[in-house]
Amino acid sequence: MIFLAILLMNLLLVIVLYGLTWSFYHFMQRVEYPEIAEKDLPFVSVLVPARNEETKIGRCLESLLVQRYPNYEIVVIDDRSTDRTGEIIQEYADRDKRIKFVHGKDAPDGWIGKCNALAHAVGYASGDWYIFTDADTSHTPTSIKDSVSYSTSIKADLVSFVPLQELGSFWEKLIMQVLLGSFVLGDPFHSVNDPKAERAYAYGQYIICRRSTYNKIGGHQSVRDEIVEDHAIARVFKEKGYKIAVADGKPLYSVRMYTNLESLWQGWTKNLYSLIDSRIVNLLCIVFMINMATLTPYLETVAVGAMWLSPESYPYINLATAVVALENLMLIFWFNTIKYHYEGIRWWHFFWVPFGALAVTVLDFHAAYMVLSGSQVNWKGRRYTVNTSKTIQPMVNAALDPALDAAALDGTD
Repeated sequence: MIFLAILLMNLLLVIVLYGLTWSFYHFMQRVEYPEIAEKDLPFVSVLVPARNEETKIGRCLESLLVQRYPNYEIVVIDDRSTDRTGEIIQEYADRDKRIKFVHGKDAPDGWIGKCNALAHAVGYASGDWYIFTDADTSHTPTSIKDSVSYSTSIKADLVSFVPLQELGSFWEKLIMQVLLGSFVLGDPFHSVNDPKAERAYAYGQYIICRRSTYNKIGGHQSVRDEIVEDHAIARVFKEKGYKIAVADGKPLYSVRMYTNLESLWQGWTKNLYSLIDSRIVNLLCIVFMINMATLTPYLETVAVGAMWLSPESYPYINLATAVVALENLMLIFWFNTIKYHYEGIRWWHFFWVPFGALAVTVLDFHAAYMVLSGSQVNWKGRRYTVNTSKTIQPMVNAALDPALDAAALDGTD
């Protein structure tokens, strides 16, 4: 009977997991496209920070150069890259005058590299609206027009967009589908869009904001030491009374965050614990939920299958089988729901979920350990020590020898 009680409890957890995930996608704001006359469209500056992005920056710039938008510029800052990123940007800048190529400067002590790069880049931007987007993104031809039209129509000061995640390698498909799927549990009803709610965050791969408001809140200087700078700047906007929003960005752009295990592991180690507010209780709750809801049903399926080898020994075997079958059905519904924002996931990757849950568990604890122990994380040739306040310790972001951090060259800031 104890086993049956565990089955029923776990069924409830899987139902909760699916319910919260369904709520996230059901209540997510869809981007509408109000018609705005071209003469009324504001001038836009697209700002792209790039550090060691030689394999991705070309695709990003190609997608930005074919935008169906009448008046915009692209400000690309090479954030002290040690690969060919700067050369590639220069080639594009020589071909198209809409691209402003900015050479980055070393980050002052206490600054996150990306914040330093963007704070420097905005000095070269002329737009009434800023779009901050990462070098690992690829944009649809109407991305700028749609984001501008939507943001102005809802009278927002800052809007960010949930990306379509491109998952290519084995490790991306194994880990990212579970990890990203767990994030939607943090705000399933999108309280971020409620001006009365305290919750504030943004998806840093694509943020659009009014230049005037950005300057009023102090720009990226106001969050210069925040390891999760996109969430931090959205929080500053909201705390100062400005309207922020999060909407579905799948029709606007896609992102390939990582392409190998090394960059994936180092990238998430840098900010994963901060994303859950650096709280042990949050860590334990998330790990418990992930494993009970996405790993245990597979183990229970094996256990019930073994029980059928001698069904006469288990008088409740039919009920147990029905509960496990329902668990798996709900898990399939969950898997099909989270696939909405994944590109590259196929039906058979459903059977990778339990192994992904184990990998995410290890990653979660590793990220927490690095923060709680005061250890330095290496990211793109820089070292950071992250504290429980979700900021970096001063005097620790000195550059590394590129050879020591070569594996991290294939990710995003």
